[in-house]
Amino acid sequence: MTRLTPNAAAERSGQSRATITRAIVAGELEATKHRNRWSIDLDDLDRWTAQRPLSAGRGANGRFQRGEVPEAPQMPLRGSQSAAEGYKVSQARHARIEALEVLCGALRAEIEDLRGQVQELAGSGAASSPAPAPGAKRRLWPFSAKS
Repeated sequence: MTRLTPNAAAERSGQSRATITRAIVAGELEATKHRNRWSIDLDDLDRWTAQRPLSAGRGANGRFQRGEVPEAPQMPLRGSQSAAEGYKVSQARHARIEALEVLCGALRAEIEDLRGQVQELAGSGAASSPAPAPGAKRRLWPFSAKS
């Protein structure tokens, strides 16, 4: 019975040591702890590795390989859904997206209209505002007033 350390298990499985440790803590990978060191059975590691999906772009040695990343498989329709139902759902999504785009356009136009109104009010309000009284002093602190 061959036992491996987490580092050796990581090298063999092509995963990182942290992934191995997380799997042990989560109970996905069986391991025993002797004092403060984990020990993983080779058969358990191989079984766990076979159950895990392949990491995108990683080879058996754990290093990233150059080249194309495999495409993610498309989710199959549920057994109760037919292709026609999937098409109807797709059409409904497109219709909702179009409705939201129309709403966004209306909101943008309203925002521009409000900006124009603000600019008109700012231009006309600046000329008609009364000037402050020349002799009035502002008191900033109550203790600075001399009475």
